[in-house]
Amino acid sequence: MEKPLPNVEYLRELVQRAQAGDHTVLPELRKALDGDPSLWQIYGDLAAQAQASWLHLLAGKDLMLHESVARKLDEMRTELCGAGSSPLEKLLIERVLACWVQTCYSDCSYAQSRDPKASPAVLRELQHRQDSSQRRLLDAIKKLALVRKLLRPSVSPLQLAAVPVDEAPVPRVGRKSLRGVPVAN
Repeated sequence: MEKPLPNVEYLRELVQRAQAGDHTVLPELRKALDGDPSLWQIYGDLAAQAQASWLHLLAGKDLMLHESVARKLDEMRTELCGAGSSPLEKLLIERVLACWVQTCYSDCSYAQSRDPKASPAVLRELQHRQDSSQRRLLDAIKKLALVRKLLRPSVSPLQLAAVPVDEAPVPRVGRKSLRGVPVAN
């Protein structure tokens, strides 16, 4: 049995009152959020909010750019998540994506400001923002890689020793065997 859809007008009124800071709406709002968790899961997804803000700043009124970058973010999310990603990995992936948009925005801002009339102070600030966003992106990527390394079981030397190895003959070069050739370390 499907649960009934909430009254959209009633929900809209609750949200408007809540956004205006009306504390008397909290019991009704909590009941609505408990009744449909997708409401708070979407509205409370701060990583998505941050990405959307950067995307809006990047694209402005250009709907083609907005839609294209949103799709690129979705594609990158799918590629980075893969099968069996942990909640921590997913959290870091969202951070990587937000930093990626921010870095791209900083790159575009700096590139578009290369106007001869731009003051050196403005150019320095834009380059500082570009450098900072790049550092944050690389740090987020590094943290994701570290978490993945820590979460994936490593192979112990004992496990490696138990794996059978094909004993193929060592190739001969000319008339000399490669066995017993000294190697300088």
